Amino acid sequence: MAKHVLNKLTVNLHDSNSREKLYDHLIMLLKCQEGIHLRPLVVLCIGSDRYTGDALGPLIGTYLEEYTECHVYGTLEQPVHAGNFVEMLNIIKHRFHHPLIIAIDACLGKSHEIGNIEVWQGGLAAGIAVGNRLPTVGDISIIGVVNAQSQIGYLDLQSTPLSKVMKISKMISEVLTEAMNTIQVETMPACTQSMAK
Repeated sequence: MAKHVLNKLTVNLHDSNSREKLYDHLIMLLKCQEGIHLRPLVVLCIGSDRYTGDALGPLIGTYLEEYTECHVYGTLEQPVHAGNFVEMLNIIKHRFHHPLIIAIDACLGKSHEIGNIEVWQGGLAAGIAVGNRLPTVGDISIIGVVNAQSQIGYLDLQSTPLSKVMKISKMISEVLTEAMNTIQVETMPACTQSMAK
């Protein structure tokens, strides 16, 4: 997690109203972003399908690519991981002027935190749990706690049940899609909105 974290929300898959809380918080964070209606929306889904727990990002990216109009980097077919992370950041930087980046990653936590979804304003530092030091990225960050952390992060990610990762990815994917679609309609010019209905 990054040092500068604002407006952080933590919900658990099994919390009552977790979906509604997540949606409301995402809408609030998106509306707080300066020049949101002018900036290209980029979702950076970090991870790899080599380890079950690390597949959270690519699963979400694959869903978003199908159901949203935003620019998605990091899918099951084309993952963004430690090996190509800096290269992808450079591609995004050169392709878009002042993009609004939503960064998404899997996270290891304590055993009672498994199933938590955390959302905040500010960037995330990917790869810390497994010993990678990657640049901090994101205007808005979302993490899913997929397993408990021990001494060996890769083994924790490798031994994560797929069912848990799928449940977390499904909630994040659906709520984020709904929030982004709401914001995109709200920020359209009035004449375009009437045509979109």
